Amino acid sequence: MHNKLAHTAEHAFIGSIQNILGTTLSVRKVEHREKDNSVFIKISRLDLEVVIKAQYEVNSLISSGRKIKTHSFETLSEAKQHIPNLRANEERIKQSSSNQQVRVVEIEGHDIAACAMDHVNDLSECEFFLVTRTSRIGDEYEINFVVGKQAKETAMLLSLKLLSICQEIGANLNTVENTIKKLNDERKSNTKKLKHLTAEFLDNIVPFVTDDGRVKVIQGIFFNLDDEEIRIYAGKKITEPNEKTVVIIANINSDLNETASFVFARSESLDNIDCNRLFRQYCSIGARGGGKSNFVTGVIKRERVTEIIANLNADVKK
Repeated sequence: MHNKLAHTAEHAFIGSIQNILGTTLSVRKVEHREKDNSVFIKISRLDLEVVIKAQYEVNSLISSGRKIKTHSFETLSEAKQHIPNLRANEERIKQSSSNQQVRVVEIEGHDIAACAMDHVNDLSECEFFLVTRTSRIGDEYEINFVVGKQAKETAMLLSLKLLSICQEIGANLNTVENTIKKLNDERKSNTKKLKHLTAEFLDNIVPFVTDDGRVKVIQGIFFNLDDEEIRIYAGKKITEPNEKTVVIIANINSDLNETASFVFARSESLDNIDCNRLFRQYCSIGARGGGKSNFVTGVIKRERVTEIIANLNADVKK
């Protein structure tokens, strides 16, 4: 029964999007699961505003109890002769309708599509329709939705989550969007500042030179720096011309973190140092990650950071 409800509501939803955009859509497939459903639409762009308008219209059609009709045709060509704007997955119909009639489902005055699945008699049986997620995957959009009792339960859960978010950030339903935008702008600004400060801090590190005077080692255990900026810095250092450099940096982002992010890299000319092999030998004592022979990233258990850096230093000196 649930699939009948969900599939009928999906027809209404696609019909609404078509009416808003003024074009016939191509639905690649529809998936029905125990807790939700997905429809995959081939379209270059689908704005959230359109999705919300379509959702509103579907629920209006549900409230009015729009009737569902079915029609049968001998072939898809015959169906298209009678219904020029028919929406149909032609490949699927050709595969599944050998020696069978083509079934067309019509939501009265709203949508008409070829479909072999069962549908309800009128949209009022669907009770309520709710979109839960939209995402773009390549040249199509996946839209998740729920119907009926599931939709009502999900709406209540989303309402609770929204109220909890409002309480957490000190906003109300009227101001939550502006508050989140402001917080996001502040986050972006703080990230930019942190990147700048990290780059400045790293540039002031004084490397030490190995006993034979051949290799510069840039190492340290730092707190609350920007991980991406550390990786960029390491990449620059190991590509400096006429230099033989090793970078060994651990970064602990928070007092609450149990791990530190880690970068271990070396100049191409130091091909006798295999960073990946050396780093992975410490996996048994709390290191995780990997990469290339000249550039490795990963994480280390916080209590093992000093030990592993010391061991890697010894390995490099050898």
